[in-house]
Amino acid sequence: MFKGLYVDKPESVVVLEEQEADLQANQVRIQTEFAAIKHGTEFHLFSGKSPHAEQRFDADLRLFVPVSEQERSQASGRRSSVGNMAVGCVIEIGKAVTKVKPGDRVYCYGPAWELLTKEETDVEPLFEPMSPQDAVCLDPALYAFTAVRDARARLGDTAVVFGLGAIGLFVVQMLKMSGCLHVVAVDPIEKRRTLAERYGANLTLDPTQCDVGLEVRKVLGQGADIAIEASGHYKALSGAMRAVRNCGRIVTLGYYKGRDSELELGAEWHHNRLELIGSMPVWDNPLRDYPLWDNERISRTLIELFRQKRLISDGIVDPIVDFEDAAAAFLAIYRNPANAIKLGIRF
Repeated sequence: MFKGLYVDKPESVVVLEEQEADLQANQVRIQTEFAAIKHGTEFHLFSGKSPHAEQRFDADLRLFVPVSEQERSQASGRRSSVGNMAVGCVIEIGKAVTKVKPGDRVYCYGPAWELLTKEETDVEPLFEPMSPQDAVCLDPALYAFTAVRDARARLGDTAVVFGLGAIGLFVVQMLKMSGCLHVVAVDPIEKRRTLAERYGANLTLDPTQCDVGLEVRKVLGQGADIAIEASGHYKALSGAMRAVRNCGRIVTLGYYKGRDSELELGAEWHHNRLELIGSMPVWDNPLRDYPLWDNERISRTLIELFRQKRLISDGIVDPIVDFEDAAAAFLAIYRNPANAIKLGIRF
């Protein structure tokens, strides 16, 4: 038996016991040491207000379609696991496994469970100098990497980043790495703004205390070339439209909640002829640079950037709590995110 973290109903997270399944020939059993959650997506689903609450995404039509009564009935009471990536030690392997052996440290996508059973192809060895914190940050780094490439950030550009969660903080690092001359980082949480400054942001702004569009123009003399919106809030998307110059480029990667849009499309959007780009490297979306860049190449690149310490996870996985305290920490951060960036769970 092992314990795992689950959502059993909207705004309720619990620890439940599970029985491990028989190990198949191509599978690996992992004793989890460290895990992390994906704040934007998991909190969105946790709220019960995501598009998936009343609709489902039809992969063939590429559309959200209404959920039938039968599907709704089947989904009611269904629990979902909490957690996004995990690091652990291999304790058992199937007879056909050759990639890893018992005792190896590995990382993978997976929930916050004490034991994980994964296909051999879904786990990767954890080699120094990558840390467990680096490994669980590969997912937000993937989204940040794709967004910066979609933004076509170039040497000398100016940029504004809205939302300084894990993804936004990696966006700041990557924009500076891309040669952006001036990066403005925007978030209402002081702790996140402070970390963005450590990562190279030239200016940080609290959007609840100023008009970001005006402040950017005071500093730059005009709007920024690029805005990357990583918060998933409609007000932030409106702010991004106000923060860029005419013909500026806005890239979105936040998971927007609710249906009450704050967008004023008759203002800057219309008059400045802005470009809006949706950035999503999963859900069967090919990368815009495909086939030169595919997910395998991005993954190799991100691993090397972490190994070279050109990407830094220090400070992003915060707070880190013991598994026994994870449910309470999850709820506390959901209700008040001011003291958190990305929840890490220690086993």
